[in-house]
Amino acid sequence: MSEHCLLCHELVAVYWPGFVKCRSCKLVHRSPMPTPTDLAELYGHGWMNPSDHKAETGGTDLDLARIYARKLAASLGRRNFQGQSLLDFGAGTGAALLALAELGAQVSAVEPFGYGHLKSMGVDVYRDLNDLPTAASFDGIVTLDVIEHLTAPWETFARLRNLLEPNGWILIATPNPDGLNARVFRSGWREGKKAGHLMFFNSLSLARLLGDCGYGNCRRLHWKFAYSPGRLRAVRDYVIQFLHLDGELRYLAHKG
Repeated sequence: MSEHCLLCHELVAVYWPGFVKCRSCKLVHRSPMPTPTDLAELYGHGWMNPSDHKAETGGTDLDLARIYARKLAASLGRRNFQGQSLLDFGAGTGAALLALAELGAQVSAVEPFGYGHLKSMGVDVYRDLNDLPTAASFDGIVTLDVIEHLTAPWETFARLRNLLEPNGWILIATPNPDGLNARVFRSGWREGKKAGHLMFFNSLSLARLLGDCGYGNCRRLHWKFAYSPGRLRAVRDYVIQFLHLDGELRYLAHKG
């Protein structure tokens, strides 16, 4: 029996062991998908010791989050986030929300598994979108390395759009299956080996999802910065980003 893409419902073909790729929108997703019980056990185990299980709890450290926050502000034509109400969806250990708060934002978080960790930090945190106050709305939403963990991201991102103010925006960052490492290592790509990574979006499939969910003015952000210490590694990082082969896909979209 033929298998169909979870996003556009066209036919898929085996891509890597345990993954299929859509022939139309190019979405890559696991096949078969893990069960909700499997995922709950995976994340529950990871949050017993968050710093040792960053694949499940979030790998963005505060220094990198600060770079992201500054570059995001610049991409929005802002110097800071003073007066902005933001939501960090899938906040992990809280690095991004701390960096945004440093630039003046009032930040709330949704984080089901790290709820206790963030609560102990004094964060305005909720376990689920359903727990947000009825009248909650935000000027912007940040979701870093989250979409690849969701079983039905089209449903989640449609709900997130409804939480945005009329001129609101959303930032999505996710591993790039068209990046250099993914092309070279294929089934050995480190992001594909993480059990919690269920699907990978490239520019085509992510633009498709955002359009289907009602977002407009979608654009890929080509931020350039060095991930690695040392001049030669920094040059390598910049070249890869210049060629648009970097390992992370970043998109900024607005409420359509």
